Formats: sequence, C-alpha cells, structure tokens
Amino acid sequence: MREAADVVVAGGGLVGAAAALVAARHGLSVVLLDRAEPRVRRGALGFDTRTVALNPSSAELLSELGVFDALAKEAFTRVYVWEEHGTRHIEFDASEVNRRELGWIVEVSPTVDALWGALRREPQIEVCVGAEVSGVASDGDAVVVRAGEQSIRASLLIAADGGESAVRALLGVDTERFATGQSAIATIVQTEKHHAHTAAQCFLHSGPIALLPLPSGSGLASDLSGSGLARDPDHFVSVVWSQRDADAKARLALDDAAFAREVERATESRLGRVLAVDARASFPLTQSLAQRFQPLPRVLLVGDAARVLHPLAGQGVNLGFEDVRGIRDIIRDAGRAALADGEVWRALARRRRVRGEIMVRAMDAFRALYASSDPTLQWLRNVGVDLVNRTPLVKVELMREALGLR
Repeated sequence: MREAADVVVAGGGLVGAAAALVAARHGLSVVLLDRAEPRVRRGALGFDTRTVALNPSSAELLSELGVFDALAKEAFTRVYVWEEHGTRHIEFDASEVNRRELGWIVEVSPTVDALWGALRREPQIEVCVGAEVSGVASDGDAVVVRAGEQSIRASLLIAADGGESAVRALLGVDTERFATGQSAIATIVQTEKHHAHTAAQCFLHSGPIALLPLPSGSGLASDLSGSGLARDPDHFVSVVWSQRDADAKARLALDDAAFAREVERATESRLGRVLAVDARASFPLTQSLAQRFQPLPRVLLVGDAARVLHPLAGQGVNLGFEDVRGIRDIIRDAGRAALADGEVWRALARRRRVRGEIMVRAMDAFRALYASSDPTLQWLRNVGVDLVNRTPLVKVELMREALGLR
C-alpha cells in the first residue's frame, strides 16, 4: 500500500467505486480500501436479489465512467402506484417528460463487479482488499488514514463505507435515526404475466410492496428444463416488500407456494399467478442522517455513510451518485487545486446534508401518511392522488425530481 495519495476512498460499493473512478479520471491518485473482494451473487432463478433503480442522472454518471453499456439492465417506461384500500391510482409515463425510459433496474452485485473491473484497469487507483479504516486524523493540510498496520497521507478522504460507517464512528459523528418498526423482504419471482416494463408499487397498511422489472438476458438459471417454467425473462420481477417486523418474520418462514400466494394477494394479482420464488432475504428498515457530512476539513461522508433512505421511493443509490457528481464537478472545474480549498468542500457538504435531510424527512412523513388507517386521511390521500394524476404540471415536476433532472 502506498504511503501517500491525493484521495483515499473507504468502501468499494456502488458509490465508493464510482467516487474512486471519478477522482482517478481527473488525474488524481487514489487508494481504495475495502474489507473484501466483491463477487457476483445470483440465486436459483439467475438474479441477484438485491436490485436498485437508476435514474437518468445516475445512468449518465455510469456512462461517463464507461460501465453503463456493459450492465445487464431493464429500462422501465412506466411507474404505476396504487393503495390497498384506495379507489385511485397514479401513473407516470416516460412520454410525459419526452423520454424513452424513466430509469433502469440493475442488480447490485453485477454492477459493483463492473465498477471494480474499471477500477482494476485504472492505473491511478490502488485497490487494497482486506484493509479497513482503523483511524483518521487531521495533520495540517492532509488527513492521515490508518488501515491495519499502515498509514496513508491524503488530501481528501471520501467515506463511502455504508450505513454502519467505520469512518463516521471513528470521528464520533452523531446520527439521527428514524425507526420504522419495519423490515423489508427482497426476493425474485417469476410471474404469469409480462411485466410490461412497468415498475409497480402498492401501498399496503403495513408497508409498500414493489414489483420491479428485471433485466432481460441477465444470468438466468440455465437449468429450468423440466420445471415447467417459461424461460421468458420478461416474466421475472424483483420484489421489495416493506412490512412490520413480525409480519416479515412470519413470511420468511413460509414455504415458496404460501409466500407466492401472499405476493399475489398483496399485489392483487397484478401480474397474475406467481409461478416461482427464489430465496428470500430480510433486512431492517431504519432511516438515518449524519449530523455532519464533513466531520473534518478533509473528510466527506457520502452515500449510506451520510444518510440512509427508506426504499419506498427507490432514491437511495441515486442520492449517493448525486454526491459523487458533486465531487466530480469540483475536481473537474479546479483540478488538484480543489483539494486545498476547504471552503468548496464545506459548501458541498452543507448542500448535500440539506438535500439529505429533505429526503429523509419526506420519506418518513410519506411512510407515516400511508401507515394511517384513519378513514378521513384515507379519503384525503385518494383525493390528493387523483388530483396529482390529473394535473400534468405537478406530475412533470415530480418526475423531473425523481429522474435527477432538476
């Protein structure tokens, strides 16, 4: 491991890998630290159960980094949202903002793998696996990062090491947490009907369930012969189901047939019968917001290290890529000289924290709004949804915000 670099990046997930590539592509030397080499994970139906929705601005960043075209991805052209006990729905179509698509669903581990392939080919980047940050300290015009038995002196440390960030903990940054009392179940299902390139979401009283179209031509399991299952990949969707902790525990214990019936019931059989279910994973849903995104003059928290969002709007990774674009713009405009300009990083950290607080509090309010069973509030929700759906200017503004086009 080298003893000095322009930038150290802690964490090699989607956001950290992208940040390292952005810095290197603008002429900076980079050390990337991660505890383990990533590997592609796929289940019995041939997909990673972890998926994310990329908006056009995130796709543009990944294209700039030379990885977007290589990804297995599914464009969705429509978003359809309804409520369990509602009489109205809202839908967004790409044509309303003069686009061919609203976004793309990608699997997490193959996307990380593609980014790491680019990292390995970049001579300006040294990747250090098995190295976790164990100490961070300011030293005049530098930050000293300790990893294991070695120290690296850098001009900037970008902490992208996740919701349980070691860097954030080492620097004693307080984190506001928004408990939801919910867990999410993530899995892959095969459905009777074609997903029609639509991202669908139903708000149940206990939490939202989303059906996200999966990429055609991904790693579909080769041995489906004899199972009676169609091979058409347009009949596979990712399920992300937020629900009460006790409900999630009970549904994880169901066999595949019983769980399939639960998905059909929850989504009102929107895609017909559920023909097959992959392994299920569960994780607790807790939103969080770091009190400081710049705990030291030369340290920035980005991605989930800075804030964690409820998945109901699918914006978590897109906010992380917004962080990276902010870093890119500063380095692109000022080059290496930007590393010595403390004010420009303070300004970025302030802007990103304001943006993060708005999103976290909005998601918390939105979740609470749909969790209420008050009849009057249910009626008001339906009236509001119907009004938005019939007001093109409002819909377009909401879509532009979600697409990162504001």
